[in-house]
Amino acid sequence: MEMILIALACALIGYLFGAFPTGYFIGRLWNIDVRRHGSGRTGGSNVLRTVGWGAFALTVVGDVLKGMLPVFLARFIFPDARDAHAFAVVGALLGHNWSIFIMLLAKPDPNLTFAPPPLGWIQRIVKQGRGGAGVATSAAAMLALFPPIVLVLIAPIILILIVVRYSSVASLTTAIVSPIVMLFFVLRGDAPWSYFIVNLIIGIIIIWVHRPNIERLRAGTERRFGEHVAQRKREA
Repeated sequence: MEMILIALACALIGYLFGAFPTGYFIGRLWNIDVRRHGSGRTGGSNVLRTVGWGAFALTVVGDVLKGMLPVFLARFIFPDARDAHAFAVVGALLGHNWSIFIMLLAKPDPNLTFAPPPLGWIQRIVKQGRGGAGVATSAAAMLALFPPIVLVLIAPIILILIVVRYSSVASLTTAIVSPIVMLFFVLRGDAPWSYFIVNLIIGIIIIWVHRPNIERLRAGTERRFGEHVAQRKREA
């Protein structure tokens, strides 16, 4: 029971860090609400399309920090709970995708109805708190948790991105390959099974949130990495 509570605490730490809407605030520095353009997400790819390279770089730095810091904090607070630290990674990814802070920033939609709390709060976060896909954040969190898997995957994934120029393809490839690579490390005895389970959960979540991208890839309408959204305009 104690380990379960520690794992939940690590997941909460990860969520609160991951939910910080870096891309939204960076976009506002350029007087642009990135949620109103492109994919409507607050991740680095959409920031690059709607704002530019400078905002993209700042967003990536912020997303990397909010992935790494909760893992370091979880280790500091619970130094002996190695298995539980992995749940900070899942929490950071969930927070980045469905942010309570973005939900609070979103204007209420009078056409939406929700169940009574606490279920209604979850429904609001899912519907109004959509953030980014979380690949950079979860990769940074995994780097803090278990560096070898990121060091193995980073070069092939960057190569795929350069060749195909679809960030969604690179993200989906990471989601599929990462659990396989982690399984290799687990079978070698270099990592606990909890790391593989968490990697599998992360892969499933990333594939799930990329469903619109998969549809656009099939339709041939997916934007390439760095392609700007037409007729971008600034908001007050």
